[in-house]
Amino acid sequence: MNKDNSNIKILLLGSFYASLSAILGGSTFVFTRYVVDSIDPFTLSFVRYGLTGLILFLITISTFIKKKFDKTDLLPMSVLGLSMITLFPNFMALGLEYTTAARAGLLYATMPLCTIIIAYLFKVEKITINKSLAVLIAIAGITFCMSEKVDSDFNQTLKGDFLMMIGVLAASCFTVFSGKYLKKYGTIPVMIYVIFIGTLINFSLSISFGSIYESFYQINEFELAALGMLIIPGGVLMMYCWGKALQIISPTQAAISLGFNPLSAILLGSIILNEQITFRLIIGFISIIIAIILVNWKAKKKN
Repeated sequence: MNKDNSNIKILLLGSFYASLSAILGGSTFVFTRYVVDSIDPFTLSFVRYGLTGLILFLITISTFIKKKFDKTDLLPMSVLGLSMITLFPNFMALGLEYTTAARAGLLYATMPLCTIIIAYLFKVEKITINKSLAVLIAIAGITFCMSEKVDSDFNQTLKGDFLMMIGVLAASCFTVFSGKYLKKYGTIPVMIYVIFIGTLINFSLSISFGSIYESFYQINEFELAALGMLIIPGGVLMMYCWGKALQIISPTQAAISLGFNPLSAILLGSIILNEQITFRLIIGFISIIIAIILVNWKAKKKN
């Protein structure tokens, strides 16, 4: 009986960290949408992840310095940095120039389902009936939601959705292929290395295509506060909570919490950006929740 109670407490604690991480993740779409008109996407990604990585490094400096990476792992881990810290945030920020935070949050919540497809295509994981059905439900719900015209220039909105989806696929690739390195070296050391590589690439992109110097001359105090929210709660705290969750519970158990991601994006988008909460948006959100639960149903029963 005590063992069962202990397992429940562990599951609840892990779920709390995962849910908090997902809620903070949803807020980043709103704050990115808020500042992306003043700070170009490349500069925003460089500053946000550069400072996030620096803070994480300073917090865990003694652990990171002692960690030794095998030389053969450096190149694939660098590719992971390109995927997660360069492609994902830049395409997310580019997409949020055109689409809404709520739609971006919904698309991001499909990441576990995109992960399933990529893992199946690369023979990392087998696909089941539950997973196939979950993907179909999510696609149907998202298609229904994304077909709703949110402004007069709907083609621009769809362009933003498309760019956001490229970012989601990049993040999904990180999820599929990063597992063995996270297990081998630990979450924080791998994330610091990945952020370092991605930040170097982001800096090059910002110098080449962005306006790194001009951006901060026109930013106001509210946008500066939003940038701070992207770095501290939406960067350091979000990554720390996700890492703690994965230390306590399994990735499949943690994935259920991703339903909080679009929820916080929808609610904060309504409060801060005055985005409308529509019927189709709610249907899209419900379909994602059903799909995530369905994907994890078998694993949850076993646990």
